[in-house]
Amino acid sequence: MEDKTIGLSNSEWRIMENLWEQFPKTATQLIRAMETETGWAKSTTKTLLKRMEQKGCIAYREGTKAREYYPLLKREEVVESETSSFLNRIYNGSLGLMVNTLVKKQDILDEEMEELYRIIQEARAEKKEKADA
Repeated sequence: MEDKTIGLSNSEWRIMENLWEQFPKTATQLIRAMETETGWAKSTTKTLLKRMEQKGCIAYREGTKAREYYPLLKREEVVESETSSFLNRIYNGSLGLMVNTLVKKQDILDEEMEELYRIIQEARAEKKEKADA
């Protein structure tokens, strides 16, 4: 994926999560889901759908009775973009600084530290394999 920030708002994230879970969905299905999850008015969801369509996040096709919305972005792409943006914006791109901050605040459980250690070991092994190839 190219280095561009997708930049979903919290509200847009809610709609994307709903579509990533299952698609296509009609505007009525999305309006009902958002009303149940958030209490949004019908107009709020419709406005967000239009904005997200203009941003290139979602699209629709004409179904037999209604428009059927589907995501144009993969969840993994958005997570990667948002994570990079957050890391660069808050920690000046330093993963070490971010982890250090979390560890010092004791926000990381022992199990999570073990998982981080395992991830680092796997990344080192993969890097070494690529270098040896």
